[in-house]
Amino acid sequence: MVGFNELGSGVPAEQIALLKSRNFTIRPLSTAGHLDTWRVLSLVWQPILVFLLCLLLLTATDFRYSSEAAMAVLYCAGLFALLVFPAAAFCLLFFGVVAAACKTRVRGSAVLYWMWWPFWRLVICVGAAFLGTYIGNHLWYSLFYPHTRMERLQAYTEIDPRFATSQRLQDAGIVAFSSSAKVDRARIGCLKDGSTFCVAPIIYGGSNVSNQSQDLFMAGVDCCDCPGDGEFRCGHWNTPGMLGGLRVLHEQSLSMYHKSAVKWASTYAKTVNTPTFFEWVGDPLDAYNELEERGERLRILAILLVPIMIILVTVVLNGILEFLCKRGFAAQIETPPPPPGLGRALSARFLPHLHKHHELQQDEEFNAPNPKYVIL
Repeated sequence: MVGFNELGSGVPAEQIALLKSRNFTIRPLSTAGHLDTWRVLSLVWQPILVFLLCLLLLTATDFRYSSEAAMAVLYCAGLFALLVFPAAAFCLLFFGVVAAACKTRVRGSAVLYWMWWPFWRLVICVGAAFLGTYIGNHLWYSLFYPHTRMERLQAYTEIDPRFATSQRLQDAGIVAFSSSAKVDRARIGCLKDGSTFCVAPIIYGGSNVSNQSQDLFMAGVDCCDCPGDGEFRCGHWNTPGMLGGLRVLHEQSLSMYHKSAVKWASTYAKTVNTPTFFEWVGDPLDAYNELEERGERLRILAILLVPIMIILVTVVLNGILEFLCKRGFAAQIETPPPPPGLGRALSARFLPHLHKHHELQQDEEFNAPNPKYVIL
């Protein structure tokens, strides 16, 4: 292909001027077209920041536990501040294309080229917000919240189920039972509601005196046959040693365990007043510390891996756009005009590079020579 500067003297000057007026040499936008390494990195900082905001706010243990409402306000305000610009930029560009399409013909290759990064930047930011929220809430409810809640409860040792009542253990978070305490794994209570919620009574030795009420239970999910005569296989049921428990604190699980305990009481003619449920662990203190340590490990792992994943996704999208440009499916032509009226003023704010590019393109068209005819 011959460039303008290589055209021979046989081509009239008016023809060269006309050709130049229809081929714009303005540098592409920083968020349009296929990008170099630095531009890829400059594009991913926003979704990475969105992810970190969601993850770190939702797992800020002391702050979230003491002030859930303030955390929610900061979470929503931060997300709004970080998502408003990519959302506004895409919407302005989209409505500008729609407005232009209503008046004139719009080339699909140009639309694909100019909307590629505004669209994908918004999608990646929203995806980062979803991923940060999901991981943050999962770590909070499964690890950080139980640890923080138990930190504010009491620890008891040498609990004898013959004398300890549920009322006495209402403030218990960590419990180590006496060596005479056992779990009656053969007589279980269960309830199916998607998952299977299983409970088994904590008793003294091998006895289960029929005239006593039963309020202390080990509990677990999907670890028994229901209905059936299977055994209770939840937690550290097959680990020899001391019998310990971590208090079950999840509200929805507590409701299902309570129904399972009531069903158990009906089956075995027992009385259940205010049942307390524990997760079966061998060493309750180690299990308590492991909640926080595991949460920290998983949080650090997410902080390291998710930004790398965002960068890789951006690099792949960059390669796809470059392929589309080479195949002619996307082309840097006909910069989409901003929406009329207020949209033009907003585009200067949210799409400054595109706005400037369009203005320069308009200037080139206006100042280009306009010969009456050209000999080809």
